[in-house]
Amino acid sequence: MTDTVPCLDCDYRLDDGFVLDPRIEASSAFIAHLNLCQVRLQNDARFPWLVLVPTIADFRELTELSDAQTMDVMSDIRVAEALVRAAADHLGFKVEKLNIANLGNIVAQLHIHVIGRNSLDPAWPGPVWGFGQSELYANTGDLISVLRAAL
Repeated sequence: MTDTVPCLDCDYRLDDGFVLDPRIEASSAFIAHLNLCQVRLQNDARFPWLVLVPTIADFRELTELSDAQTMDVMSDIRVAEALVRAAADHLGFKVEKLNIANLGNIVAQLHIHVIGRNSLDPAWPGPVWGFGQSELYANTGDLISVLRAAL
């Protein structure tokens, strides 16, 4: 799926000053490291939802990335799209639309949401942010194994 070999069991940093925001860490589980980003499973079983976090210290905006870093992030987004579809298949969720967003209103650290959506999901057609309460996965390990196998 990707030209690089993802790091599945490590949480290495490209930038020694990178620290993952504790709110992202608390609400998601590490899957792998791609070209520039950690890919993480958002712990909300209502939607197949991944979060990409570029492992660069103190970046808040996509526009802060160099041209090469931007290309790496776009490549990581494409991988995340395929992983969202793999998660959706595993969960029996039909993806009709993919939402890709970089908001940062609550967590300023640069991160990109990649979310599978369909007309039957509970937030449709509105945004997933602020909609209801998260429904935690009973066991993220099984889904993480599926996603790692899909890489």
